[in-house]
Amino acid sequence: MLIGAMNNPMLDVVEEIETYARYGLDFIDLTLEPEAAYSAVLPVERTKDALERTGLGIVGHTAYYLPIASPIPEVRESAIAEIERDLLIFSLLGAQKANVHPFLQAPLHTTRWIRETNIAAFRRLLDRAKELGLKLMLENSPPHFNTPRDLSMVFAAVPELGLHLDVGHANLETEHNLTVELASLFADRLEHVHFSDNNGGSLDLHLPLGVGNIDWKWIVHILKRVGYDGTITLEVFAHDREYLLMSRDKLRKLWAEGQVK
Repeated sequence: MLIGAMNNPMLDVVEEIETYARYGLDFIDLTLEPEAAYSAVLPVERTKDALERTGLGIVGHTAYYLPIASPIPEVRESAIAEIERDLLIFSLLGAQKANVHPFLQAPLHTTRWIRETNIAAFRRLLDRAKELGLKLMLENSPPHFNTPRDLSMVFAAVPELGLHLDVGHANLETEHNLTVELASLFADRLEHVHFSDNNGGSLDLHLPLGVGNIDWKWIVHILKRVGYDGTITLEVFAHDREYLLMSRDKLRKLWAEGQVK
C-alpha cells in the first residue's frame, strides 16, 4: 500500500512535492487546477525534475468541475480539450494513471442524458489516455455516478475505464457507506482510492480520518479483503497539515493491523 496526498493548487507545485517527500509520503496526487497548478502555467520540467530528485511517485488528478457533459457543446468541447492537455502533462511527468470526474450540472436534462453525455466524453478521453500510455479512471460521485447500479451502466458502456474509489463520496447521499459494494463488485477495475472523512449527508468535508462517521477499520478490512494493495490518497484539506500527518499515521497503523478473514 502506498500513501499520498493531493497538492494545494494555489501553491507552488515543486514546493508541494518537496514537502510531501519530507513527510515520507510515497506519491503526490497531482491536481492540475488554477492558480499555480493550471495546465497552461505548470512548470513541467521543474516538476519532473522535482519528482525525480525526491523519488516521489505521481497519480494524475483532473479538476472535478470541468464541464465535460455541459449542455452547451462549445463548453463541453473546451472541457474535454483541457483534460486532454492534462493527460499529456501527466504522461510527460511519468504518471501511469489519471482520473476524470463526471459532470452533473445540466438543469432540465434527464438523468439518462447526463449519463450518456458523460459516457461519450469518457470514451473520447479513454482513447487519448491509451495513446499516452495512461490508465483512465472514473471517480465515483453522487448523485448519478455513485451506486453499484450507476457505475455498472457506465462500465458496461466503457469496459476499459478503471475505478477511482473515493470512500468519502461513497458515504454521501446514501443510507450507508457504499464502499463494500463498490470495492467488491468492481475489484477487477479498482485502480486508486481516496480517503477523507465526513458525516454523511451531502457535504464532502474532506476531514481527517476519525473525525467524521466513517469506520476506517472496516474500510481497510474491505480493501484488503478484495485484494487491494495500491495507491491511497489522503484527501485531507486542512490548513494545518498536522492533520494530514495524523491521518497518514492512522492509515499506516490500520493497514498494519488489518486482518483479512
